[in-house]
Amino acid sequence: MKTTSRSFTRRMLAIAVPVALQNLLFSSFTLIDTVMIGALGDLPLAAVGMAGKWTFFSTVVFFGLSSGASVFMSQYFGAGDTRGIHRTYGVLCIGEMLAALVFMLAGLLVPERIIGFFTKDPAAVELGAKYLRIIAISYPFSALFKSGSTLLQSTQRVVIPFIGAACSVAVNVTFNALLIFGLLGFPALGVQGAAIASLMAAVVNAAVVYGLGLTRGTLLRAKLRDMLDVTPKFVLDFLRIGAPAMLNETIWAMGNLAYSSIFGHMSTGAYAAITVVKSIEDLTSVAFMGMYSSCSVMIGSMVGRGDLDGARDCARRHLYLIVGSSLLVGGIVIALRGPILSIFGVSPAVRADAKGVLLIYALEMALRNIPAMMVMGIFRAGGDTRFGLVIDSVSLVLLGIPATAVAGLVLGLSVPATYLVMYLFEDIFKVIVYGTHMKRDKWIKPVTGAMR
Repeated sequence: MKTTSRSFTRRMLAIAVPVALQNLLFSSFTLIDTVMIGALGDLPLAAVGMAGKWTFFSTVVFFGLSSGASVFMSQYFGAGDTRGIHRTYGVLCIGEMLAALVFMLAGLLVPERIIGFFTKDPAAVELGAKYLRIIAISYPFSALFKSGSTLLQSTQRVVIPFIGAACSVAVNVTFNALLIFGLLGFPALGVQGAAIASLMAAVVNAAVVYGLGLTRGTLLRAKLRDMLDVTPKFVLDFLRIGAPAMLNETIWAMGNLAYSSIFGHMSTGAYAAITVVKSIEDLTSVAFMGMYSSCSVMIGSMVGRGDLDGARDCARRHLYLIVGSSLLVGGIVIALRGPILSIFGVSPAVRADAKGVLLIYALEMALRNIPAMMVMGIFRAGGDTRFGLVIDSVSLVLLGIPATAVAGLVLGLSVPATYLVMYLFEDIFKVIVYGTHMKRDKWIKPVTGAMR
């Protein structure tokens, strides 16, 4: 059943706005880190950016696990199946925590090897390792937050994760200033101070989400026996449907690590330019992340209660929204990229490269967001988690990474030209293939009856 434009807009905004604001806070978190660390110079900025890629990789794995679980949670929510939500939540918590422990141990035991993947500069490796040893301790707390916020967002209680994010960012900003620069009598710890501030923020984030979630009567109030009320068949069914989403995000994260390595081996300055642009990219993408989430929750709920026509209509409307918002945000970025970049304390050469890269990012924004909406907002919510895995892997491994490596390391193209190659070789292919798949209606696959 199709919804009216007013009803659709009201439901979409009720989910998208808090999620967008939450992502805005987290993106400002990254931007503030980048600005403050950038004041220390190009080398600290590049080193922390390289260490941050390991954190980014862990975050994407958490997101992949949560994406698979949210397929079930949102469809179970539409079907009114609380037991199914709690069982899925239990499997998610175990998976997230195991992944967090693996990432944490690697960051604590072999940080130099991780940073060495991105650069051969000994000074950058040493500085990045110091940051990584501290920030790695935050991963279990990030996993706790991600598990809880996934359940809350899938059951349309999206305000609580936003409050947690607000408290987290406030802690991060305050202690960044105190510990990086040594204000108010605190020691000036530089990049290590930034890592300590981020660790404190992660602890606060998890504490606020669970504190509010448990006291306000949300579905986070699950009994342990309900969370562990799973059979081997339930776990296997969860993995059969949820694992492709997790693997999809993991491969995408590994691809981003490969891209970062390419830019890092071009030069430390190239990596610093990409780090600056990434912080701006994160900030400008908050509205899109809100729409991905609203689309996913709304479609999952519709499919769960059997409203397949409503799900198709919701998918089409969100695609129109993502194109329009991409053009609007892209235009704003183009107009303001000079003033935005002026706040970063980097060298003129790094700023010039970043300005060119930011122009390409803005012009190509819609082309990148269309396939992202289809995979994260539409296909997975409908129960189709495998198609995105296959196509994203092909576009990344066979097209994007080889072309970017040739452009940057063999042909010696400029940083903006290499960045352009990276985007175009992936996105044109994905828009064509995903658009065809969506028109054929093969993405609607109800999953709530599959897991017992």
